[in-house]
Amino acid sequence: MRAFISFPFQSLVQRVKGAFPFPLLSLGLPAVLFFSLSASLLARSHRHLSHESNPRNLSYEQVSALVQASGVLLYDATTHKVLFAKNDDVPFAPASTTKLMTALLVYEKTGFKGDVRIKKEDTLVQPSHVPLIAGEVISVNQLVEELLIGSCNDAALALARACSGSVEKFVEEMNQKAQSLGCVNTHFVNPHGLFEPGQYTTARDLMRIFQAAIKIPAINQICQTRKIHFQNGGISRVMYNHNRLLGRYMGMGPAKTGWTRISLHTYAAACERNGHTLYLTLLHSPDKWYDARLLFDYGFAQLKPRYTAEEKF
Repeated sequence: MRAFISFPFQSLVQRVKGAFPFPLLSLGLPAVLFFSLSASLLARSHRHLSHESNPRNLSYEQVSALVQASGVLLYDATTHKVLFAKNDDVPFAPASTTKLMTALLVYEKTGFKGDVRIKKEDTLVQPSHVPLIAGEVISVNQLVEELLIGSCNDAALALARACSGSVEKFVEEMNQKAQSLGCVNTHFVNPHGLFEPGQYTTARDLMRIFQAAIKIPAINQICQTRKIHFQNGGISRVMYNHNRLLGRYMGMGPAKTGWTRISLHTYAAACERNGHTLYLTLLHSPDKWYDARLLFDYGFAQLKPRYTAEEKF
């Protein structure tokens, strides 16, 4: 981060404008720095991959040597085969992929209907985007959009409190839901994913949570929405999806990103090509964009296209 801060602010904005064609000044310096860092990581991923052998021609062993994430699971939902795994049952901090469980539980409790009046206690957390304002009334659906698209931590607290009466009770229910999904190596202590000791999951458990979440059509759609328009403090704003591969990597579908300084990058994503849907979960990665592109390229190279009877003959 220090390298970016050393640039003059105007110079930094000019650098970012070329990668993101939307007004960044209105988002403030933290958002500018975030998007600049994302662009830098994505560009480095492209350069890194271009200097390696084509991922489509790599062996399992070669991919294993290149993958940087500590925990990985790549699964073909069409043939029900695991295509790649690395420490998939070892616990790591989930960061904001936690919000998939939050959204799933909120849906089961509300169907994304109703409104929430924001309280001061909801705002006492590091926001991921435009902070909520105590006293304003926001629909549950909009809060879920802000939760999954903008990865807003205050939205997670507001939803948890409103749905269960307290954040603590909601977290208990998150853990109960994880157990019901067969997540034996997962434990939550908050609904947003900011690092706290005792909050962990595995690539395999995160895969279970991700699949359960995107089976809900509303969650599936939100997780692949590129931007939303919303009101905050009476001002119209735009929020952009944190998934930098959305619209840039062929077949990219619903996904949830995460990052903290300790957790590093986390990711849950689905991608579809040639009749196959691949699910990927990454934990503790220094560069999820590199890992995701490498693994999806490798995974699709292992598959044969599926055809209908009419197309076969």
